[in-house]
Parts: sequence; structure tokens; C-alpha cells
Amino acid sequence: MGDQPPVPRSSTRRGSAGAIRSAPPSLRIVVVGAGPKALYALEELAAELRRGPAAPRREVTVIDTVRVPGTGTAYDPSQPPHLRLNVSATILDEPVTGGFPGFPAWVHGTHPQLADDPHPPRAVVGEYLAQRWQRMVQDLSPHAHVTLVSARVTDVRRTGGAWHVVTDESPGPATRTADEVLIASGHAAGHEGSLARHWHSSIPLIPAALPVERMLTSARVPAGSRVAVRGGALTFLDACLSLTEGRGGVFAPDADGRFRLVHRRGDDEPAVIRPITRHGLLLDAKPAPGTPLPEAIRRAAETASSRLPPLPGADDVLGGGTRREDAHTRARARPFGPDTVQEILIDAAVAALGEDAREAVESTLRTGAEPDLPRGFGRAEGALRRSIETAEGARPPGPAFALGRLWQALYPRISASLRDCDASEAEWRRFRHTARVLERFAFGPPLVNARKLLAMIASGAVDLSWLDAGIQIDGEGPHDVSGRATRDVDVVIDAVLTPPGVRDITDRLSRALLRRGLVHVRPGRRGAMVDEAGAPVHPRPRSRAAAVADATDGLALIGRPTEDHVIGHDTLNRRLHEEGRRWAQRIAGRVSTPPPAGGRRGARPAHPVDERSLTETAEPEDVP
Repeated sequence: MGDQPPVPRSSTRRGSAGAIRSAPPSLRIVVVGAGPKALYALEELAAELRRGPAAPRREVTVIDTVRVPGTGTAYDPSQPPHLRLNVSATILDEPVTGGFPGFPAWVHGTHPQLADDPHPPRAVVGEYLAQRWQRMVQDLSPHAHVTLVSARVTDVRRTGGAWHVVTDESPGPATRTADEVLIASGHAAGHEGSLARHWHSSIPLIPAALPVERMLTSARVPAGSRVAVRGGALTFLDACLSLTEGRGGVFAPDADGRFRLVHRRGDDEPAVIRPITRHGLLLDAKPAPGTPLPEAIRRAAETASSRLPPLPGADDVLGGGTRREDAHTRARARPFGPDTVQEILIDAAVAALGEDAREAVESTLRTGAEPDLPRGFGRAEGALRRSIETAEGARPPGPAFALGRLWQALYPRISASLRDCDASEAEWRRFRHTARVLERFAFGPPLVNARKLLAMIASGAVDLSWLDAGIQIDGEGPHDVSGRATRDVDVVIDAVLTPPGVRDITDRLSRALLRRGLVHVRPGRRGAMVDEAGAPVHPRPRSRAAAVADATDGLALIGRPTEDHVIGHDTLNRRLHEEGRRWAQRIAGRVSTPPPAGGRRGARPAHPVDERSLTETAEPEDVP
């Protein structure tokens, strides 16, 4: 994938914190995480400091175990090329600092053979993000020195007016002192629902599919073995491609079909791969980037958009025109929440498909499958094939396609509208179910990978019979609906990623945040409550609110740890959320002006949201 940029790493270990304390900088910032969210926030900080008055240099310490900074775990440049970006690479636009190209221009110069590929290898995206990280460090250099420490943060605590950040460095834990801590940690290390925490079966368990080059080796998954995979989302597809294309399998065009592929099996492939999902279905394929919405769905989306609360300073997400005040008034005439979003989506799908489709739309949203999808053997394959044909334009849109495209088109505004939503626990649980269904319809694999999966099914490499039969899996291994064990398997792969949020997450940092009372999670939610700049929010009596604010002053969280309070973090779209930008504005304000005598430091107003017509904004979480 080309030469990798140098990776600066701290050579300091235990004792280095003492050296820093002997000559403390005026502002010490610790950033937990070195993935895209941290990259975007630090780019925003560089831009703010460039615009502000001259100030002393600051010390920024970034702590992460990632091999290449900027990439996180999902975009490591060393991963195999068959693992592709799930969304259009065009969302990787030019950074706010300028002076470095967006991905389309960059790839045209560095990998011209990929210039027209909307879904390039994730390794190439990682190469881009790594170079962009290096440019960010350069942009910050007049104002701050950036150090990367290879470690995992296990605890944060505030004592004596400063933060103490504890890491698991070798030969023993180390503590760094900071004035500001930004947690942008991305995917956590583990969760209560993982198979590994409950596994008692004699069948060998591979606790995660990623990174595939380490987890899915021939030693772990031997050639000719029978493989069961928990999960049917994007990580499952990564596993399938790694065990076929990554083992010498070849996908070639079918001479008799316009789009079909044929899978020619490699000698080192497993005998069969069987997915197991909670709902018995896989993700739907999505249309190629740039495919225009069918006219009826486009009009329905425009109408639905007018019923959603507007965003300050933003134009309409689809039409580009200024919102009318009467639409805003109507949207605020009654409490706006998840149930209203579902009502708007159903009405829009019915408007696109016809009033006689209302019952089918409601059933599809409730059950996760169109009501005319045959039951029994072949159901899962039939749903996948139907989605591919619809995405290709060979089949008229049905409820699943209409709901998926509407969710995709309206997602930026829905995400913003439901931020900090004070809906009841029961209403939020209904929304979580609705969102999982809609993500399956909206954020599935690109057509190229969906066609490969269909080819794997045709070759026998992937067998969907366990989906059709309702086979499930728990700590005792795979079993049928009666609980009888299914033994036709040599190895099990858990391809369900750690969910977002901090609740039910087993890594030590998430537990420390909850144990110390630094964050609050609403009932039925997963993520920490935060304000517009990522600072923790605690819904406590006013007499205690000030004390809590003082106890968390200088702490901020962005990204996955705040999911459900802020919605839709699995995205490379830096414009979908404002917390990183507002955090940078607050830090720049603290740099250029003395802190107030008491109380929290306020956030500057954010720039108006740039709400272009983005039809691909997020990637779905993997669910069992």
C-alpha cells in the first residue's frame, strides 16, 4: 500500500510523568484514542489555534495502542486489500485546516488505479488517514508538541485541580497529569455480551474476527473446517472474504449474467461457513454511490425532511432551500422524539409506495422483513437476492428499500434532532429496535461485496441453512430452537463487535468512568450524557450540579462512548457531529483567555452545520 509515514512514539515510560511535572506546561492535554475521531478533533484544534492570538506552546499527549496513528483499529494499513470501505470514500473531505487533500484527490495522485473505486480497500484509507495525522501534527507544531504513547488508559481521576490518567505501560502502570482530557477511544476492548465471557463449549472459540490477519489464520481456522460465525453484519462479511478470497478463492464475472459473480474456491478455504443471527437475516445490499433516488422516494424524503426540526444555520438536507418558519413551528408543536421519527418514516415510505402499502411498511419495520418474503428454507438468501436486484434497478422498490433509503437520506437530521432526547426508557427501546432494522436496510454492504456473498452461497462456501432453521448460539455453543446442541461445527467465530456506549462495556476505562461517577447514562441508553462540547452532563438537583461540574471540569468524551445521547458515531463523516469542533473551540478559548474564577468554561458557538446532501453517513454496528 505504499510507504508508511513515520510513526512518532514516546520513548518515555514510568518516571516520565515526573519529568513533565518538574517543568509543567501552561496547558497539558491528554487525548485517549488515536483514531479518526481524535484526528478530526485535533485538526479542529489546529485550525482554532491558527486563527487565535499567539500563545505559549502546549503539550498534547495521545495515548493508544494503535500501530499507526489516525487509523484506529478499522483502517490499519497492513490489513488485506479484500477488506473494503463500506461507505463512499467521498465523505473523506479536505480537513478543516486545509493544506491537505480530501481522499478523492489524494487517491488520484497516490493510487490512480483506485481513483474511480467508490469503495477502496480500508488499508488504503488507513494510509490516507496516517498521512493526514502527520499533517495534523505539523499544523499543530507552532502551538503544541504532540507525543504518542503506546499504552491503554485504564483509569482517570481528578484530584488537586488536575486530572491523573493511568495507563497499563510496561513494566508497570504509569500516571500522567493533565489539565484537559479528551476521550475519543472508539471501539472498546470487550463487552458483557461477548461469547468469550460465557463460553463453556468444547468447540474452539475465536473471540473476534478482527484483525483478520491475526484472528483468522490457517492455524485457527484450518482448511476444510466447518465454521460457525456469530453475526451476519459487515464483520461477518469481512470474515467470509478473508476465509475465501484471502485463502486463494477467486471471484470472476459470470459469462451469462450482467452483474453476477462466480466463486472459484481455493484449496485452503474452510469447507463451509454458517452464520448465526438473532433475526435470521443478513444485511441488505445498498445501491452504488451516486445512484439517484427513485423520484417517488425523493419527493417523500423532502416532505419528511420538512417535518423534522431544522438545524441552526443549515439548509434543507435534500432540497438545499431555506427552511420555512411554519415548518419549524409545526415540528415543535408537540414533543419531538423517537416515536415521532418512526411515524415520519412510515408516512414517507407509504407516500413513496402508495397508501395500500401502509400495512406492509409497518410490518416490515416491526419484523425486519417484508411480509411477502417466503418463510422456511431459502428465506435469508431470498432477502439478500431481492435487495441486490432492487439496488441494481432490476426490481421495483419495496418497503425495505424505501425505508432504507429514507433512513439514509434523513440520517444527519434525525441524528441531530434526537441528540439529548429526553424520551422515556420504553420509547427509546422501541427506537433501538427500529434503528437496528433500518440499519440493516440502509447501511449494508456495497453491491460488489453483496454479489461476492451471493457467489459464496452458490459455491457452497457459505451455507445459510442455520439462519433459515433459527439456530442460535450462546455460551454452550450452537443449538436449535429446542435447545438441542448442534455439533456439525469445528470452530466458532464471534463476529459481533463491541457495542457503543459505556454501559455493559468491560474495559477498565469505561468501568472507571461509571464507578467514579464521572459520567451518567440515562435508563435504557448506552452512552454517556454530554453537552455540545463533549463535557459530561449529570441530571442532578441544582445544589449538586455545580459540584459535579467542578469534579468533571476539563473532561470530554466524543464518539462511541456517548452513543444514544449523540447518535450515529460509526462514520468517517467529520461533519455529522459537532462535539469535536466545539471541544476545540473551548480549548482554544482556554488557551487565549484566563479561566474564569469559578464555574465551567463555556463553549464558543459552533460554525453553522454544513448539511450537504450526504446519502452515506454511517456504518451499522454489528449485531448478533
